[in-house]
Amino acid sequence: MAKKIVIDAGHGMNTAGKRTPDGIHEWELNNKVALAIARQLADYDVEVYRTDDVTGKTDVSLYDRVAKANQIMPEVLVSIHHNAYLSSWGNHTGVEAYYNLNRKNNFEKTLATEMAARISANTGLKNRGAKTAAFYMLTPNTKIAAVLTEGGFMDSTIDHPIITSAKGQEAYAKAVSDVLIKQLGLVKKNEEVCTDKWAMTPVIGGKYTLMKTTSGFYTSADAKAGTNQRVSVLAGDYTIFNIANGMLNLTKVPGSAGAWINPRTNATIGNKYTLMKNTPGYYTAADAMNGRDPRVTVLAGDYYVFNIANEMVNITKTSEKPGSWINPK
Repeated sequence: MAKKIVIDAGHGMNTAGKRTPDGIHEWELNNKVALAIARQLADYDVEVYRTDDVTGKTDVSLYDRVAKANQIMPEVLVSIHHNAYLSSWGNHTGVEAYYNLNRKNNFEKTLATEMAARISANTGLKNRGAKTAAFYMLTPNTKIAAVLTEGGFMDSTIDHPIITSAKGQEAYAKAVSDVLIKQLGLVKKNEEVCTDKWAMTPVIGGKYTLMKTTSGFYTSADAKAGTNQRVSVLAGDYTIFNIANGMLNLTKVPGSAGAWINPRTNATIGNKYTLMKNTPGYYTAADAMNGRDPRVTVLAGDYYVFNIANEMVNITKTSEKPGSWINPK
């Protein structure tokens, strides 16, 4: 099932005062970024909705925008804006993003922090950081995750040339899109599965790539229990000397035993993944990372790794289809 995202282009064409000193309406800038975000996400398995009037003729009330977003129940609402200071030209500059401080998890803070940083990196404008504010879109009225981004100052001689250019608008949009792809674990539609990668189930004598330095143990039982560590096994390529209890003995010298590791700490897309105990399963990587809204209980057993994002793992019994996201930590 496709995930849902709501993009809100702030204000409308007739909103009083919301424009650059040379007469460009803020909604025009917001709309171009919103359209670019939708375009950039078109290849992904996600449904993008708008809460503003896409013609700009009506400045939809904040109440109606939030009510529509709550009805859609997306993974996240992103309200796109551009800033202003005195409504007259100056050299103030920068981008920022806002979130609701009173949420019970840090998902919105993570989104806001990453979006501000990426918008800054993509546009070259100063990063003014992630902040909290009592904007209506971010209050308890909004029953879903929500962030509000400010992509530069409309009345800045520094920011204006960037935010009014197609290149700058695409850069702003891509920053938002990239964070959404990463944090929501979005996958492309009809993404082809390379059948070879599903053949990477560990076998004795086979090659094994350790993605990160991990604990090495004397016995498979120690590795399974996480006790009596003998060494740290460095990331790199190894030969599998032995397999027992779902644990692997890795060696750099074929024919000679090495250290035992627990492969669940080395999740790699396509590899077999042994879940040692029942654990909560989530719709998204972001939910798994924040322990938010579990969808199922994933039973202990053998799975395939379908996807990895933010160190969260999507495991599946059917290698061609995604399953549930879990937190392997």
